[in-house]
Amino acid sequence: MAMYAKLGRVNDSKALFECFENRDMVSWNTIISSFAQNDRFGEALAIFYRMVHEGIKPDGVTIASVLPACSHLEMLDIGREIHAYALKNDDLIENSFVGSALVDMYCNCGQIESGRRVFDGISERRIGLWNAMIAGYAQSELDEEALKLFVEMEVVAGLYPNPTTIASILPACVRCGAFSCKEGIHGYVVKRGFERDRYVQNALMDMYSRMGKFEVSRKIFESMDVKDIVSWNTMITGYVINNLHDDALLLLQEMQRVTKEKDLDDDVYEDEESFSYRPNSITLITVLPGCAALAALAKGKEIHAYAIRNALVSDVAVGSALVDMYAKCGCLSLSRRVFDEIPKRNVITWNVIIMAYGMHGRGEEALKLFKTMVAEGASGGDVEPNEVTFIAIFASCSHSGMVNEGLELFRRMKDDHGVAPTPDHYACIVDLLGRAGQLEEAYQLVTAMPPGSDQAGAWSSLLGACRIHQNIKLGEIAAESLLRLEPNVASHYVLLSNIYSSAGLWDKAMEVRKNMKEMGVRKEPGCSWIELGNELHKFLSGDILHPQSAQLHAFLEELSERLRKEGYVPDTSCVLHNVDEEEKEYLLCGHSERLAIAFGILNTPPGTTIRVTKNLRVCNDCHVATKFISKIVEREIIVRDVRRFHHFREGFCSCGDYW
Repeated sequence: MAMYAKLGRVNDSKALFECFENRDMVSWNTIISSFAQNDRFGEALAIFYRMVHEGIKPDGVTIASVLPACSHLEMLDIGREIHAYALKNDDLIENSFVGSALVDMYCNCGQIESGRRVFDGISERRIGLWNAMIAGYAQSELDEEALKLFVEMEVVAGLYPNPTTIASILPACVRCGAFSCKEGIHGYVVKRGFERDRYVQNALMDMYSRMGKFEVSRKIFESMDVKDIVSWNTMITGYVINNLHDDALLLLQEMQRVTKEKDLDDDVYEDEESFSYRPNSITLITVLPGCAALAALAKGKEIHAYAIRNALVSDVAVGSALVDMYAKCGCLSLSRRVFDEIPKRNVITWNVIIMAYGMHGRGEEALKLFKTMVAEGASGGDVEPNEVTFIAIFASCSHSGMVNEGLELFRRMKDDHGVAPTPDHYACIVDLLGRAGQLEEAYQLVTAMPPGSDQAGAWSSLLGACRIHQNIKLGEIAAESLLRLEPNVASHYVLLSNIYSSAGLWDKAMEVRKNMKEMGVRKEPGCSWIELGNELHKFLSGDILHPQSAQLHAFLEELSERLRKEGYVPDTSCVLHNVDEEEKEYLLCGHSERLAIAFGILNTPPGTTIRVTKNLRVCNDCHVATKFISKIVEREIIVRDVRRFHHFREGFCSCGDYW
């Protein structure tokens, strides 16, 4: 049974188990651990219940094997029942393996204090127990507590760390502001002789990726003697958190190719585990955000199909990532369908779907979902709104002009839901007011923020609103405050410069650009992309490097004449350069989103929906032009900019020109 389980053939283990007539404790424990170690947690619990029902008393091995199932399924109540059983048996509660499993279960279910009480209640603490508590603190981002306990383990308890300890403490090292010498821990790893341990190498890769030293991560990855699934997942995560989404998807393909190569020559690898490279749930939740960021719908659907084939789609984390991916690829109906099919939703799932409706301008539906979430929690559910939920619903209200609804939620969030407003919430409400043209009220809210609050987000929202409504006075106030707080953020300079340029104040605009250059701050260039088949085609403003550039520019010039006949008048105020009107009109035709739309029209069959993503806000002129284009070419055109979605159809946009 154990052999088949280690080979991943759990069904064969179970078939053998069912053949036994006189099952002993070892038989039951083996099958429970077989299911648990192969991530089949529901079945592990089912066998455990069957064991108890047949009158077999669980021992320490049973409990240590079944508690991870409670942990992964977040079944806190069942975990507590098992804890109560252990408390009635002194031999069990003093068992270090049982203690470690209990600490792990409580920490994974968000009950850190309960985990610490279990830890403190065990007199003889072995390294596994220390590791569980350190990992619990680190996973909950209680990094100082994790580091203090690490020091206590070595200095007070006199225990030396093992590779598991190091792998647990490294994430705390990279996040903790009080731990300044982050790379020093790598030297400590070498000193302890763990630098070639695979688990430690995985943790080091993650640490360097999060520090922005991605090349070091890649060097560790390439130097590994044997990689496991965690190594690949960690490297993919590193690409994603460094916004190298293309590379993340390429690495996923490389990972799957290695599996195929294994079949040709098994001798290349050192052990069986080294070629078990089938993407698991962690791989999927790591790579799906890359599909979402790139709006790579075809690749996202391919991953969804893989999840269905491999029974991963019911995993709440995978389901939530799929909901997010479809929403950000412009497929709100598919996003909702996946949401509806998730058997057990958590707060992340709800937050994602609320945010999805909001970014598509469906504020009223987002508010209904919020109320449904609250009602389910009030009627005995275990999901309640958190800080992110309110960011999602405030953004939804902002995109749909639902000012009164957003303000009412803001006023009542602490009393009704126990969530105190954070600086991010204030920034959302400033955006809500500012987008609606209530700039003075937005300004008053910024100045009324609690003393000591981080006001950068709120000032940024106000500056963006001043750009929309051309309020130079408040724009200058907001920009002055922002540049004092964040002098190296390019968008602050760009927004102020654009406010001046739109008002024809070219000298002031040039002065801002000059200051920006002197500070060494560079503007992010406007870029749009479109997926065709399995390939992404990217365009910069005025792009002449794409193989079809000449054809695209010629098509746009021809299309521009057709737009004029339909009543389109170029909005040259969107060109923020001091050039003549004819030159401005020419520059408008070369905006990156128009090039991507033209590419979609020329390279897809008539009637096909065109999906374009832009890294910046769509300009007013392109917004107007795309409405006309959708009518002329009889296509639905879906454009995702940095803030929201625009669905263009038959000459109209889903945003109702409120954006």
